[in-house]
Amino acid sequence: MLIDVLVIGAQIGLLYGPLALGIYLAINVLSLPDLTLEGSFGLGGAAAASSLLMGFDPVSSLLLGMCAGALAGLVTALLHVILQMNVLLAGILMTTAAWSVSIAVMGTGNVSLVRVDTLFNWAENLGIRNQSASILVAGVVTLIFATFLVWLLHTGYGLATRASGLNIQTARSLGIRTEMHQVLGLMLANSLAAASGALVAQSQGFMDVSIQGGVIVVGLAALTIGTSVIRSDKVAVGVASVIIGVIIYRCIVALSLRMGIPPNSVRLITALLVFGFIAARIHGKGTLTISGFEGWRARRRKHVQFLENDRVTSLL
Repeated sequence: MLIDVLVIGAQIGLLYGPLALGIYLAINVLSLPDLTLEGSFGLGGAAAASSLLMGFDPVSSLLLGMCAGALAGLVTALLHVILQMNVLLAGILMTTAAWSVSIAVMGTGNVSLVRVDTLFNWAENLGIRNQSASILVAGVVTLIFATFLVWLLHTGYGLATRASGLNIQTARSLGIRTEMHQVLGLMLANSLAAASGALVAQSQGFMDVSIQGGVIVVGLAALTIGTSVIRSDKVAVGVASVIIGVIIYRCIVALSLRMGIPPNSVRLITALLVFGFIAARIHGKGTLTISGFEGWRARRRKHVQFLENDRVTSLL
């Protein structure tokens, strides 16, 4: 049973690996809570499905899906940088718009990909079983994106991008064009999310616009679980942790379903998982290692500082 759960977790989790990488880039690196990633996921799947039906090969369809996601990220970034709209609001608006755009791209709410070749069909044609083909294809694609992201963030441009997310005032004082790094960073993050949507569409053999609903929670759960289990300031470790996190998350979901928990409760389980890991990460270490009155005062100061800093300003 445990082996089956691990296999299912890897099979499904790796499909969402690029999405988790996109969320890592947007939130952990750029410090921008971009909800456009959810809309880009569906938009990438819609663009990939439509291009497959038009006769494009699976690789080209995947790239076209990524381009669609990058355009969505570009619009969000321009709303944020040029119109000075809060990135959270811009992401909500773009995700709402992406639903209609996805339907317009496909011409309908759902399409079948049964009669077209996909990346997974290519692997199966080599004699690889369906389940193994899913793990192999999704694993290779996720590994390619993860390697590229680690390489990029270690270049001079990547270091400037990380500086922009870490402390934008200091980055500007060093002459870094932070706005450009935010624009290109959001485009890359959303293209990664779109790649996940394209992979999911090709894997399940059909595309439905409803697949984007709530998918941002999957990525956030992966980010929370991964960074809680593996803590490190190193980029390579951080990238690996979110991939491990999404696999752990899917394993927990698969185990819950095998235990008889209704599928309708999966989102509740996801929310409880995120709450639990956040609580353990924020309060666990401090509760165990800090005691006494001075420890209480330190935790209180940290709490007050969080409440002062955790504000959404200039929403409109």
